[in-house]
Amino acid sequence: MNYYERIEKSIDFIEQNLAENIRPEKIASKAFMSRAGFYRVFFSLTGYPVKEYIRRRRLAEASKEMLSASIIDAAFKFGFNNHETFSRAFKKVTNSTPSNFKQNGLIINFERIKIMEKYFEIQDTVLLEKYPDIKVLKELKPFKVAYYCYKGINPEENAFKTISTWLQKEKEIASKARIFGFNNPSPKEEEKEYGYEVWVTVDKDQVIEDEKIKTKMVPGGLYGVTTVKGGVEAIFPTWQRFAKWLSESKYEMGKHQWLEEHLGFDHEFNHVGTIDLFIPINT
Repeated sequence: MNYYERIEKSIDFIEQNLAENIRPEKIASKAFMSRAGFYRVFFSLTGYPVKEYIRRRRLAEASKEMLSASIIDAAFKFGFNNHETFSRAFKKVTNSTPSNFKQNGLIINFERIKIMEKYFEIQDTVLLEKYPDIKVLKELKPFKVAYYCYKGINPEENAFKTISTWLQKEKEIASKARIFGFNNPSPKEEEKEYGYEVWVTVDKDQVIEDEKIKTKMVPGGLYGVTTVKGGVEAIFPTWQRFAKWLSESKYEMGKHQWLEEHLGFDHEFNHVGTIDLFIPINT
C-alpha cells in the first residue's frame, strides 16, 4: 500500500466517524504510520492539518444538516459540544454565522478529498490485476526542495545524518515535508564509494540559511509508484518488478529523476519506515 493509498484509507475512516470523537493515533493506525509521520504525510497530500480537515468536514456536513434540523442538533450530531463552540468554529471558516447560513439556505462547500482520484490515472485493468501494487500518478508537479548530497562510503547513512540534524532544527518544515532520495552518482561494480542525495520539499518562497543545505526547483513528471515490501534488501527486486511492469505497459522509461520516498521517521528524524519507489515514465 503506497503513501497515497494509506492517506485514502485514513480519510475513509474519518468519513465513517465524523460524528464520533476520533483519536489522532487511531486515524494514524489506519494508515499504518506513526502519529507524527501521519500528520506530515496527510498535510503534504491534502494541504490541511488533520484536525483542521476533520473540523471543516464536520462543519460542512453540519451546514447541510441545518437545512432540515435545528442549528444545535446539527452541531451536536457532528461533535460540537455547545452552540458557542460551533458558532466560533463556523465563523472562523466562513466569516459568517450558522443562523445566517440557515436563513439563506447556504452550505459550506468542503467535500471529502479523494486522494486516489485526485492523484492517479485510471489504469489498464488487465495490467492492474497482474500488478496491483503498481499505480500511475497523473503527474508529480514541479516542486522546490532543500537538498544535501554525500559522496563516499555509506552515503545514505551520511546524507540522512546531515538532513536529520537540520530537520530537528526546522520543525515547521519537518512537519509537512515529503522526503525523497536517490543515488547520485550511482555505485559502480566493486566500488564502495558512491553518492546519495536527499530532497526535502519546501515552500516555493522558503529561504534556507545553512552552509550544507541548498535549494533548487525540480521538474516533477509522470511516475509509476509502488511500495517496497521488506527492508533495504527488497529495493533492488522491487526495481526489477518495475522494469517488468514497464515492458508490459503502454509507458516508456522517462528521463526525469527516479526517486525513493522515505515515509517513516522517529522523533530525531532517523528513517525507520517504509519506502515508496517512483519510476519515471512517459506515454
